[in-house]
Amino acid sequence: MQDVTHTGGEPRSAPPAVFLTAAEQDLTALTALDRTLRRHGARTGVDAERVLTDGILQEPVLQDLGACDVVVAVWSEAAAGDPVVAAHLETAVSYGKRTVRYPPNGDEQVEGLLREVYGAAPVPAPTAPTGIVVEPGRWRITTDGDTPLELGLVLAPDGGATGTSTARGRTGRVTGGWRYDTQHEELTLDLRIAIGLRPTPLSLLLCPTRRDGDRVHAADAHGLAAPRAYTLEPEDEGRGGTDSP
Repeated sequence: MQDVTHTGGEPRSAPPAVFLTAAEQDLTALTALDRTLRRHGARTGVDAERVLTDGILQEPVLQDLGACDVVVAVWSEAAAGDPVVAAHLETAVSYGKRTVRYPPNGDEQVEGLLREVYGAAPVPAPTAPTGIVVEPGRWRITTDGDTPLELGLVLAPDGGATGTSTARGRTGRVTGGWRYDTQHEELTLDLRIAIGLRPTPLSLLLCPTRRDGDRVHAADAHGLAAPRAYTLEPEDEGRGGTDSP
């Protein structure tokens, strides 16, 4: 596969942790590649904000680069001159990670890329759709771990989201938006949490994995250094915690 190149490191066992990078002009190709890799069992991470401060990447991005097995760059003329892509690749090399350059229109080379990122491990067949749909309504979304999070949200039919967020014993008011991609089974939450005077952004991309009665279990699509599992539970109108501001 001539357009896929790599440097450094040895292949690791499945499932690989893959950090994806691309210039802004190639984000559509990155999204498609991200979905393909996840369907085949890979864990993925991205730099959604693409922020450099004095030439340094944000700490969560540095952590994901440190936790990944390989960095895949959607490689184009735009990517070759993009400072954020360059920072991702240079940091990966400094961490001793493998790097792969993949063409933005490389659909015919996907199988080769999968073999590249899986190394000696067999490439799993794509996962079957779960058939789960997240609909408008009141939802309680929780995750545990070192920093438990609880969201009580009203997901409105027009794509708006309001409610509350509780983490580390602090509760804030939530506003923002949501959308559910039925074809790809992805719940996108773009939220702002107001605690005090400065709202905090929270962006999640959740992929349902199974249903347990009314509950939906979902995996965080991204976050290689600190992956999380979420539970979504529909709430009755009479239950508290999801009143709009």
